[in-house]
Amino acid sequence: MSLSKWPQARRHMQFTADEYLRAGVERMRQARAIHNSGEGYALAMYCGGLAVECLLRAFRWKEDRSFEGRHDLLDLLKGSGLLGTSEDQLRRRGFSEVEVQAQATAFRAAVSEVVLLWHNNLRFASEGSLRAHLRRIGRLQGVKGDALKKNARDLLDAAQTVINRGVALWNLRKK
Repeated sequence: MSLSKWPQARRHMQFTADEYLRAGVERMRQARAIHNSGEGYALAMYCGGLAVECLLRAFRWKEDRSFEGRHDLLDLLKGSGLLGTSEDQLRRRGFSEVEVQAQATAFRAAVSEVVLLWHNNLRFASEGSLRAHLRRIGRLQGVKGDALKKNARDLLDAAQTVINRGVALWNLRKK
């Protein structure tokens, strides 16, 4: 490609809310495959968190297309309306307030786990730097076996909870 065509080729891709959702589901599946292969726990963690970011962007995009979240999962979560939507959907489906609160608590715990373990900079992290980071935040103490594998599994399990809830709500909205 000639240099004169670079500016045109480098234009950003445009995404819809549906595309963000599809990408989130794909990244989650890919994160699991990477983890299961044992070939890269840092990359698996990055993809798992990215899956959650995609899902939150999908919900946020429905609210405001001008939004730019800068990879901050908490800001994206707040902007997505996912927490309130989730609870409202459960109430409309006849769940008791105790059940709604239990589901909301489990969802918030999953989001907290992802936020604790994921950062966009994981895309640059070596396994060694990830291990050092996990040591700094106290995630290696008391772990038997491969601590990277365990923390990656923890993040992926939490991310899967978020993805599953988000996809279920997305599908309910479309009905």
